Amino acid sequence: MKRKYKYSLCASALLSMSIFAFPMLSQASTEPTASVTDQAKVTEVASDEQLTGKVVQAQTSAPENDNQTTDNSTDQMDPVQFNNNTTTNTSDQTTTQSDTTTQPAASVTEVDGVFTVGDNLSALTDQSGTQTSNRSLAPHTAWYTDKLAYSQDGQGYYRVSTLEYISANAGTFVSNIEDYNATVNISYKKGSSVHSFSGYGDSAVYTGNDLPTDTSWKTDKRVSKNGKYWYEIGHNLWVPQDYVAINDAPDMKAAAWVSGVPLIAQRPELPNGCEITAVTMMLQYAGANVDKMQLAREMPRNSDPNYDYIGQPWDQTGITIFPNALMDLVEKYAGSAKDLTGVDFNDIKYQIDIGHPVVTWNTLHGFTYHALTVTGYDDQYVYYNDCWTNQSTQMGIQQFLNNWDTQSRRAISY
Repeated sequence: MKRKYKYSLCASALLSMSIFAFPMLSQASTEPTASVTDQAKVTEVASDEQLTGKVVQAQTSAPENDNQTTDNSTDQMDPVQFNNNTTTNTSDQTTTQSDTTTQPAASVTEVDGVFTVGDNLSALTDQSGTQTSNRSLAPHTAWYTDKLAYSQDGQGYYRVSTLEYISANAGTFVSNIEDYNATVNISYKKGSSVHSFSGYGDSAVYTGNDLPTDTSWKTDKRVSKNGKYWYEIGHNLWVPQDYVAINDAPDMKAAAWVSGVPLIAQRPELPNGCEITAVTMMLQYAGANVDKMQLAREMPRNSDPNYDYIGQPWDQTGITIFPNALMDLVEKYAGSAKDLTGVDFNDIKYQIDIGHPVVTWNTLHGFTYHALTVTGYDDQYVYYNDCWTNQSTQMGIQQFLNNWDTQSRRAISY
């Protein structure tokens, strides 16, 4: 059963002159969710069936055959404004509630977006459209909304605080959920699985459904929450960007760069430590307080580069370590890790597009194994930090791909 979150609400503030008297929104409530077995089955790429997904948009009339339950108004929600305009009342007197009994809505739909008031002062109502106070919203102000209620006559009303709604005809609604038709590739530790969730962001609940690494799933919806993308791969079944790569992103850029990735030289301390130095650049950019020597000491040691570093990076015994063996270290300091070995170059572009550098394994400078920190691309070049030369430089795309192929396209990111 999905937990129900509540907003904190000061009852006395509800009677204030301005919506700005409310504290900021804490967390939108969520309704109980069905178990994963009750959800629509996710669609894997190998299947011919395509997800239909759900479209969330502003509506001004009730949808046909909407059987959702009415809003019981137990959620506590404070209004959240998205600009600096003020809320307006129709009177200079203290706002009071009328004796009008709140009428139940014919139906209530959960939404996630922002409602912007149009050109006119707009009165606040209950979910049935009945005006119960003299409170109004000023023109051209924007407000977070999580519910769309329909009155008995089919008129839509967006919720902007616990018991206050505004007519859908009073402005425009923009959903935080966007159409996004692409293929989600699960990129995590080889042989492992990742969680999928009912809901997304702070409302995400793990329901026991896992997705194996190196499987691919169709998505048709994306939402950004707390600086992270979430992708819907089934009915209300979501996976975060932490463990996915996408090579057919509909919004892939023609050119992109990750600015500010630190340039760190491997020499003189780590003459055979290019891999861990390149990873250090990536992790420092991600915000980790680490240095190359610390990470070099933390690397596992043994005789198989798929699991450990061979030799010592600070002397001539050092050879190499592969992405899979560095996953735990990257996840420890970045919070997530992606083994991108064998992916298409578009998967690298996706990582750059979301602002994450990528470490690739190449053959350069006379070394069989050499790691680069990729920071950007355009239609001609791949841009990277090279810890051997201590330079930020570039390589032609085809030259880079041919070189990367010599290392089975090994790569790691977060």
